[in-house]
Amino acid sequence: MKPRTKLEIEVFRLSKRLPNLDRKQKEWAYDKCLDHKGFATKSRVICMDCGKTFSPDLVNRKRAVCPHCETKLKIENTRKRTDHQVNFFAQAHVYGEYQIVRNFELIANYRKGKKVSFILTEILQYWIRPDGKNTMVGLLHHTQGYCNSWGGDWAIRKNYSRSIYNWNVLKYKIYPFKYTPDSEFKSEYKKYGIDYNLDGLTLTDAIKILPENPRAETLLKAKQYDLLFRCKDYPSDISYNWPSIKICLRNRYKIKDASLYIDYLDLLRYFNKDLRNAKYVCPKNFKKAHDTLVKKKQKIQERQRRMNQEEQKKKRIERDRTANIRYQKNKKPFIGLKFSKGKIQISFLNNTNEIKEEGEILHHCVYVNEYHDKNTLLFSALVDGVKTATVEVDTDLLQVVQVRGKYNNPTDYDDKIRKILEDNMFKIGEIVNASEKYNIAS
Repeated sequence: MKPRTKLEIEVFRLSKRLPNLDRKQKEWAYDKCLDHKGFATKSRVICMDCGKTFSPDLVNRKRAVCPHCETKLKIENTRKRTDHQVNFFAQAHVYGEYQIVRNFELIANYRKGKKVSFILTEILQYWIRPDGKNTMVGLLHHTQGYCNSWGGDWAIRKNYSRSIYNWNVLKYKIYPFKYTPDSEFKSEYKKYGIDYNLDGLTLTDAIKILPENPRAETLLKAKQYDLLFRCKDYPSDISYNWPSIKICLRNRYKIKDASLYIDYLDLLRYFNKDLRNAKYVCPKNFKKAHDTLVKKKQKIQERQRRMNQEEQKKKRIERDRTANIRYQKNKKPFIGLKFSKGKIQISFLNNTNEIKEEGEILHHCVYVNEYHDKNTLLFSALVDGVKTATVEVDTDLLQVVQVRGKYNNPTDYDDKIRKILEDNMFKIGEIVNASEKYNIAS
């Protein structure tokens, strides 16, 4: 839209004065904001940066240095010869009273035999005033259907709420992968730990949350970015487990997967372990410690089910039946819901038996930790008819909480699964909106 107010006219005028990225900044983006891959077979490795091939003998622990362009590569075993990456990065400036965040879209196209080609476009600027309010200038963001692109004229942009559940509120919200090292931030933001390493929150979110939440400030300064991101949407998880998290901070223990770590603390609590002891809350091999407790809890539950077999069997059947009735009652509007694209099919888990089967096949804690009683939706993602991942969706925030493959490992289809659900999230919102008497809480 055209600038109308005095503020919008000033911001629009000033936005055109900002300089373009120089060669050094562009080279930084090409080097730091994209994955550098090598596609390997038994007979050759393709460097996707320069397009040339070299011998697999140079590969060591899935890493190699291309002898042609000297790029450090992460090796993937695949017969693919092409690749495509899209990422976002930002540059921060201080201009008078404004804190400016310039967001760029970086697209890279790879093909064997050719050097990688880049498309670098500035897509959106945030002009943040001292009161925290934000004026946006940028391209039009197309999000209809499966489209997710930027185009049109450079203009003032606003988030319009076209539905009562505010689906379009995130239309112009960008999470940059990195900030350029020469980014400038106001001194009042720097004191909270905001600098070019900012991750887990957008700058606009950080400005709102950090002054009111000392724990979020602590997490940012400790570079616990995954916990910081969870602190924004699920602050109660952080508050409840803060004593254990402080032990991690004191021991400089990096938490890479916040949702899985919260599950792990729940398991420690179940076994009455000392949640303020670094031995338990900072395991050297986190995944092994988590899986060990899951198996141990499964064995206890199995042993309890064997005790007084007949009586326990009746109680178990009654308990499972009640849980299933409660689950189907609370989730009734979503039963039978399916989304698909290509070889990927995503189906709602219609009852607790399906959830239990999901946990057993994929070897994770979706049933053991009673996710069916949580205020979320559970979906099963199948690829070519094979169970590949379990997806948790928050109906309040209308977003994907987590995607878990076998043994809680990520899959090659995580991004595609998220994309399918995000593109169909408005349907879930419509179901929630249409069910006035619907209450997902157990």
